[in-house]
Amino acid sequence: MARAVGNRVYVLIKLLGDRRVWWIAELGLRKDDGAFHFPVFHRKHPCVGVDPYASPVDTASVSDAGSVIGNDKIHEGKYFMAISLGTPSTFNLVTIDTGSTLSWVQCQRCQIFCHQQVEEAGRIFDPQNSTTYRHIGCSNQDCVDIHVDNGVPYGCNEETDTCIYSVRYGSSQYSVGKLGTDRLVLGGDNYTIVDDFIFGCSEDNSFKGYEAGVIGFGNKSYSYFNQVARKTSYNAFAYCFPIDHQGEGFMIIGPYPQRLELVTPLILGYGQRSHVYSIQQLDMMVDGKRLELDPSFYTRRMTIVDSGADDVFISPPIFYAFDDAMTAAMQGKGYVREYNEGVCFTSAGGMVNWRDLPTVEMKFIRAVLKLPPENVFHQRSAGRICLAFKPDTSGVRDVQILGNKALRSFRVVYDLQKMTLAFQARAC
Repeated sequence: MARAVGNRVYVLIKLLGDRRVWWIAELGLRKDDGAFHFPVFHRKHPCVGVDPYASPVDTASVSDAGSVIGNDKIHEGKYFMAISLGTPSTFNLVTIDTGSTLSWVQCQRCQIFCHQQVEEAGRIFDPQNSTTYRHIGCSNQDCVDIHVDNGVPYGCNEETDTCIYSVRYGSSQYSVGKLGTDRLVLGGDNYTIVDDFIFGCSEDNSFKGYEAGVIGFGNKSYSYFNQVARKTSYNAFAYCFPIDHQGEGFMIIGPYPQRLELVTPLILGYGQRSHVYSIQQLDMMVDGKRLELDPSFYTRRMTIVDSGADDVFISPPIFYAFDDAMTAAMQGKGYVREYNEGVCFTSAGGMVNWRDLPTVEMKFIRAVLKLPPENVFHQRSAGRICLAFKPDTSGVRDVQILGNKALRSFRVVYDLQKMTLAFQARAC
């Protein structure tokens, strides 16, 4: 359900059958600084009134940023934002993914196989019900570019002159469908329209989550970020993913507050992946002690910053040195190392003391990222935790990835004009 309040539009989204739990999503308010802010508030957040119908948001208590949704029941380890697509509008929750480019939503009349989409993620988009939807032709340059970028030699429905796209995520997940354009609405009464927004209408996919689709923030002209950024005055985006539902997370496209201390050079692309955002790691420490490792191992590969990934994947030599250092530190604090799948520790006292866990620091060019324990470990039970770090052999081989677990509660700024990536701790 959508509701206009002043110059804002709020969407009330019921979560997973619990009639008492709602998300209130504000769709892309454009602020005076020219940036788009995308907020979502959990019903229990102090900024939200007890009755969402009576008092959606106390704007006086909201910080100068929007928010994003984290809900492991929809898709564990992913974060979502709401989009408004088509005429009339269809509201969907989609994954925020800086590691991919093409945006897509699941569409009606699924031709082969489509994943289950929960009601809370919005209605399945039906292009036949949108008066502004248009398919993209096979000779269109966007069709050609998307085929080239995704390694697809050719994809076309010649009878209808419709471009067919195909994208893969890792080794087992994919989306295939028709490429089209439609109206993307940002904001309320003073709304902004992105006409001819390019996206995929998925008619065949294998996907582990229950959201409506994926929003790509990768560095291509047809990504969600670049299509929306054309409406702003500055080529950048920033986000903060909350650790829990009590915090405020946000997504901003355009100008951002530039008082930042941790800034490292941003490198576009890595190998054949020209769309990704990379940074260079130089060192790593556990409880202030450097890993027993030849420093040259760090500089042999770049690290991709990927909001669509959960864990951190590092090269095997770095991982095994990190494992040894962490195991020694944890055993010194009374934890027992498990030797099953992953690196897990059980507290001898039966409860995890989060304040006494080892500190982890990742050093990049001109910036040291100090990670609190909540960003280093997954809690599996009251007395058992597991590292959120893995060797890249368990992810995309030979590709180091800094996933969202390590960066939760940090403001992460991708500045494409200055070519920098910046972090701010405890931002949400």
